Amino acid sequence: MAKPVSSSTLGCEPDTYFYSLARIGNNSLATIGSDDSLRIFDPSTLRSIASAQPRGSGLSCLQPFDDRSTLATAGRDGTIRLWDSRAKQASQLSEPQGRPFSALACHANILAAGTESNKEGLGDVSVLLYDARNPSIPLRDYAESHTDSITQLAFHPSHPHVVLSGSTDGLVSVFNGNEADEEEALQTVFNPRSAVHCAGFLTGGEVYVFTTDEQILIYPLPTSTSTEGGGDDGQSSAADQQQQQQPRDFGDVREKLNCMYVINLLRQPADNQPLIAYGHNEQQRLSVMQLSSLGAGSQWEFGPSVDFPGAHGEEVVRDMLVGDGRAWSCGEDGCVRVWKW
Repeated sequence: MAKPVSSSTLGCEPDTYFYSLARIGNNSLATIGSDDSLRIFDPSTLRSIASAQPRGSGLSCLQPFDDRSTLATAGRDGTIRLWDSRAKQASQLSEPQGRPFSALACHANILAAGTESNKEGLGDVSVLLYDARNPSIPLRDYAESHTDSITQLAFHPSHPHVVLSGSTDGLVSVFNGNEADEEEALQTVFNPRSAVHCAGFLTGGEVYVFTTDEQILIYPLPTSTSTEGGGDDGQSSAADQQQQQQPRDFGDVREKLNCMYVINLLRQPADNQPLIAYGHNEQQRLSVMQLSSLGAGSQWEFGPSVDFPGAHGEEVVRDMLVGDGRAWSCGEDGCVRVWKW
């Protein structure tokens, strides 16, 4: 069982929500809040180091950028901002049509950004790829693969030209970002039949999906996508492709995990062990459980878990980070908490 160490509002006003956490550098963490603030703080003492509050930004996304020496934020004002470790804005990139951003991912100098739906039909939402070294226009604009807000983006761990997107439309798409033509770029589509809460690459050959109705699924990637990131070689049949995509389906995990909601998939820093974070408001409990596999060809199963008693009271925990012996959480109670585990 984890033990609470300390808690702080980071100087925010009451009724502020904290949305997400990110590492920056070796000795700092950052969070964004519902007051449109970016706050950088000491992970041990929770002492504030720096802050910024871009007016009217509607901050919704936070990611480490450029090997964690910089932060990237995106918001409903259609602007991506890059920040240094003192919360000084370094540069910014704009959505060409001014559409709100709802998802963000980063790898090296490339940023993937997803837009929020305005309910205007096909072409309303886009998955955009930017090069921060040439921020004037996106490198790619994939606007025909989703019909509702983008909720998640991720780069393949070993083939970063392969980009995953999840959406409220209930689809997870995998693109080859080397292709400008969207029809050529779209490699694989998974359909969990429910709005996507979060998704990403569990391994180089597998995709995880958490839905908004608390289902968890793990899909194998078609071999050509996971190894080359683009198209098949003409040798695999449609039946083979379908067989490859049969998921490990855990179903609705609320009863199995005794939870009310799933937060995200985390990684232990030492061994990259995947962990599922989930919470229960009424029981005021936050938990982390190992997702375990015996190796290639073996099914993923739920493993040992650790409880974080008290959690954030009866409020939803929005994000969590884990380190060696410590963990951090933030939530709708307007607090960041440190745990020993």
